[in-house]
Amino acid sequence: MLIKAKVVEPWQEETDMLAVGVFEEQNLDEFDDFLKSKIRDLKELGDFKGRKKEVSLIYPSNYKAKRIFLLGLGKREELELEDIREASGKIALKARELKLKVYSSLVIGRAKFSLEESIFSMAEASNLALYSFNQYKKKEKEEEFKPEEFRIIVKAEELDLANEAIKRGNIVAEATNLARDIANAPPHDMPPRRLAEIAKEICEKNNMNITIWDKKQILEKGMGGLVAVSKGSEEEPRFIVMEYKGSEDKPLIIVGKAVTFDSGGISIKPSEKMEEMKYDKAGGASVIGIMKAISELKLKAHVIGIIPAVENLPSGSAYKPGDIITFYNRKSSEVISTDAEGRMILADALSYACTLNPKAIIDLATLTGACVIALGNHASGLISNNDDLANRLYNSGMRSCEKVWRLPLWSEYFEQIKSDVADIKNSGGKGGGAITAAAFLKHFVDDNTPWAHLDIAGTAWTQENTISKSYQPKGATGIGVRLILDMIINWK
Repeated sequence: MLIKAKVVEPWQEETDMLAVGVFEEQNLDEFDDFLKSKIRDLKELGDFKGRKKEVSLIYPSNYKAKRIFLLGLGKREELELEDIREASGKIALKARELKLKVYSSLVIGRAKFSLEESIFSMAEASNLALYSFNQYKKKEKEEEFKPEEFRIIVKAEELDLANEAIKRGNIVAEATNLARDIANAPPHDMPPRRLAEIAKEICEKNNMNITIWDKKQILEKGMGGLVAVSKGSEEEPRFIVMEYKGSEDKPLIIVGKAVTFDSGGISIKPSEKMEEMKYDKAGGASVIGIMKAISELKLKAHVIGIIPAVENLPSGSAYKPGDIITFYNRKSSEVISTDAEGRMILADALSYACTLNPKAIIDLATLTGACVIALGNHASGLISNNDDLANRLYNSGMRSCEKVWRLPLWSEYFEQIKSDVADIKNSGGKGGGAITAAAFLKHFVDDNTPWAHLDIAGTAWTQENTISKSYQPKGATGIGVRLILDMIINWK
């Protein structure tokens, strides 16, 4: 869908639908006589008071727009960027529902936020709301309708700034939708080799460097975690390194877990909802989306994306509980559970990342059910050895509404993963499971390297208690793309 800014008087805009945001207790003199009269009548009738989530469709006689879509924004002083995204998603979905080719909107949120922030959020959410994963549904794919054009009405002096904000919003949304596509894809169509091919295509198109190691090279490098986890599958592992060099700074390294399907291996999972384990590649999918957006935004940053990719299946050759695995940094782990496979491949990726002289490392992983128990589906778990990095992620999480919540990493948790036969063991039991998983990962990060671990097991796809959002269809969320991009853009 084309999104563009347009300079025009609202009543002269020829469009199938014009959207207008309305606050509670708003001074109606801010609107023209027609809108003032209509909104006053609706408020007096009690049909529309401007509360959040309220909508009303009216048909104007003296506007060139065929219909006007009123959206309640709540109290002006309480407006958040998330409200702008939510409203913009609703507008896009209404246009799709009514099968409108062209729809328009006044700028939502300019009463509190900058023009750039408001329009960026509008463009971002509009694209995200219209996302659908229907490649495998013949009828729906053939009959799918999407609006052709969305116009945001601005003043003449705002046009260039508005179009630049739209461009950035489109790039971020498209990167998020790519991550959604990869995570939503069925396991047979998205094995590690295909993940590597997509990363390579993006790097070649956007002039980024890429390194892809196959099973032989992974074995030669001593990445025992990747080798072990992949042993039960006919699909060979890949180790993917994408690099964008927009500055000469030390690199910020983003590591994404990509288990393209996780059966649990020998420690096999229950069959109920096992189909959801296609989402275990969501961390890697988000890293690919992040790298795509960074290159297209041409950010002044040095960023490396690392994706360890495997499939975890049980077979006669699969790794087993009781095995002892040696990783890239030569530390060893006793295998307690083959279903604790994510930390096994991240161990190799993190210890390799430390050799690249990073200014910071962040990993994204659908790592533990324990994190879902702790935080539900409303926030990703954050564990870090660095307060500054943790604060950056928290602040970006609040701005993007991809919220994170910090958990402790005290010495007691390290005691839980001590092993009698190896340096550590890959499971510390049920108690504090999200934190002991992070304690395991910390063994593969240098003490002087700022590091943050994001457990996205509860947020990577829509689940039973996921709060409905207009711009988040059912399925993969692309979590982490918008969060990390916000952090990089606002890094000072």
